[in-house]
Amino acid sequence: MRKLLAKPAAWLSPPLWQATAVTGLLGLLLTSMAWALWWSPGGPYPIWMTVKTVPLLLPLRGLLHGRRRTAQWASFLPLPYLLGSILAVYGYLVPPQFTSALDFAGAVLQGLFSLLLMTGSMYYAYTTAGQR
Repeated sequence: MRKLLAKPAAWLSPPLWQATAVTGLLGLLLTSMAWALWWSPGGPYPIWMTVKTVPLLLPLRGLLHGRRRTAQWASFLPLPYLLGSILAVYGYLVPPQFTSALDFAGAVLQGLFSLLLMTGSMYYAYTTAGQR
């Protein structure tokens, strides 16, 4: 078990870790736009959508081209999105509920995609450490 936990990046090759990071980034981008435009209870908020999605566009080109330094920095990017999804899930599960079931589903999706982006970019940078 110790060997498995010491080198978890050996499960996938670097291109698959890159695909995991890109999938997480695109999914997080889509769920952020959908949450701000359609799922929010007060109506569409295009300015809030812009604030949430513009930072996600910054590492897109670097991750698509497989740049290691971009992957290193992109592993920090989903932390606020993960925190927001944890708060929305907590707000649904603990009484008094201040979120709806649709917010709960969006928060779960956003949390999963942010975890995909974080682990994919982190382990892509780890597995490509010795390559030039």
